[in-house]
Amino acid sequence: MKLKVYADRLSQPSRAVIIFCKVNGIEFEEIEVELIKRQQFSPEFKAINPLRKVPAIVDGRFKLFESHAILIYLTSAFPGVADHWYPADLSSRAKINSVLSWYHLNLRRGAATFVLHTLLAPSLGLRPNQQAAEEAEKILSSSLSTIENIWLKGNGRFLLGGWQPSIADLSLVCEITQLELLDEKDRDRVLGPHKKVQHWIESTRNATRPHFDEVHDVLHKLKTKLRMQQPNPANSETEPRIKATLTSKMLNGLDFEEIKVDISRRQHLSPEFKEISPMQKVPAIVHGNFKLIESHAILGYLASAFPGVANHWYPTDLFGRAKINSVLDWHHSNLRHGAVTYVINTVLAPAVGRPLNPKAAAEAEKVLLSSLSKIENIWLNGDGGFLLGGFQPSIADLSLVCELMQLEVLDEKDRSRILAPYKKVLQWIENTRTATNPHFDEVHNILYKAKKKFQDQRSRGANTGTEPNNKMGGLSKM
Repeated sequence: MKLKVYADRLSQPSRAVIIFCKVNGIEFEEIEVELIKRQQFSPEFKAINPLRKVPAIVDGRFKLFESHAILIYLTSAFPGVADHWYPADLSSRAKINSVLSWYHLNLRRGAATFVLHTLLAPSLGLRPNQQAAEEAEKILSSSLSTIENIWLKGNGRFLLGGWQPSIADLSLVCEITQLELLDEKDRDRVLGPHKKVQHWIESTRNATRPHFDEVHDVLHKLKTKLRMQQPNPANSETEPRIKATLTSKMLNGLDFEEIKVDISRRQHLSPEFKEISPMQKVPAIVHGNFKLIESHAILGYLASAFPGVANHWYPTDLFGRAKINSVLDWHHSNLRHGAVTYVINTVLAPAVGRPLNPKAAAEAEKVLLSSLSKIENIWLNGDGGFLLGGFQPSIADLSLVCELMQLEVLDEKDRSRILAPYKKVLQWIENTRTATNPHFDEVHNILYKAKKKFQDQRSRGANTGTEPNNKMGGLSKM
């Protein structure tokens, strides 16, 4: 049965999946889901993707969403796909996964938000937000610098020093090409300083022609249309991951040395740690001569590199692994974005020298509640006690539950308000904790201690009528 790809070519991830299929000669039927007409909310599409986003695929009876999970699945399911797209070599594959994990909260968040609030918002019935556009441009510029100085610093033409493109090259370049919609002045200001990035975009385009140009033609048409509608736009209104990795290593009996990087003392900014993780973020691992960053990439690597790890953590079954990848992709821009932003702006901000931001907290709470609802109603709707109907935990269960555990530092009233409506989520957290004890409790002990300190501070503040001082050593690492 022919592969079905549900997509809207105005969607960056959709374009990456379509180009990949065309370049690799995968026979498929493209089924257009027009986002501007809200076709993603139809009952028919909800049966394909309950999250109601594109792209999604149907391969026989198998349904899958989240573009990175789809691309990884396609490289494995179709034997004609060249190895350079997602190499069989474990180290190379892990490095690609690391880039893909980084992408969600960095390049995608910056580029998509910047284009939305500088150009597309009125077309979607939204009000442009100048402050959001400025913040997004900072993230976008930082992301382009990271690509330029870390992943394009080798001799190759592609990410990680490659001489042929990988699915990471295709995904990230398709994200950046939405900048084509911008006014030339804005586009040059953003991209102009990054010469290696510009060469890399052109290399990826050349390696995937003529399909790259054909699929992106929709952007050129939209740019013309927007110029006609807006002839003068200047006048228009304008670390939970550490715990997941440690718990996985302890539970599976992996022999490892834990090296503490105290973020509250800015040890992650040291030259020594920059040699390990150029992003200067934790967690990171060194296995022999191999260095790796980004927790999801690390977990996937550990599950594959150490033969004693039980299969349920990251199944060798193609469909099971693809489903787990789909959850992990979703996690970055949804549960993680909501949970960490909410906790920072309700409790932890003063510990890292920032003021509390009630407005940001309110927005983050909406994202967090929406994420919990999706976990409850989509991924915990089976008979098993874990995500995707499983009866044993996967790396997705461990990663997402560790994300939610940071809610422990909240006032009990706030924590109950957020979690109490989600009975399945609460049971799932307990199932994951039970399945990974005693290591789960031992690694999370830092949160329980922090919670007690915050409670004591709140009590003192209530008794004296003053604001509690949240500057507590070590809390910034959360």
